[in-house]
Amino acid sequence: MSEAPNSTPDDLRREITRILGGKGMSSDFGHGADYRAFTPAAPDSRLRPAGRTATPAERGPFGRWLLMQAERGGLVGDLAKGAMADRGFPRDGDPEAVRKRLSMLQADGDMFEALDEAELDWFAL
Repeated sequence: MSEAPNSTPDDLRREITRILGGKGMSSDFGHGADYRAFTPAAPDSRLRPAGRTATPAERGPFGRWLLMQAERGGLVGDLAKGAMADRGFPRDGDPEAVRKRLSMLQADGDMFEALDEAELDWFAL
């Protein structure tokens, strides 16, 4: 659709509403919008109900939590296994202390990505 030089935002809104009201099918352009087709998705049973997250004192140190993730698959599990093998790993440290340790050891980018993922999981506790 090419915009006419004198089009106003109202003209564009009308055109978009006309197209979307027909759900993109040319035969439906003349019909009004039927919003009954747009129903919300069923709730995801994997998501826990909204509520507060634990305080840092309730969660415990990030380093110790990370060490308990060794059985987990993926990069976070690999990071935890590497942390278990590292004598200088900051067991009582926060995510920044672990990030410093990874920088000092010149870890690859995947480990930093795993650390970011683990940090989000830890904060979500």
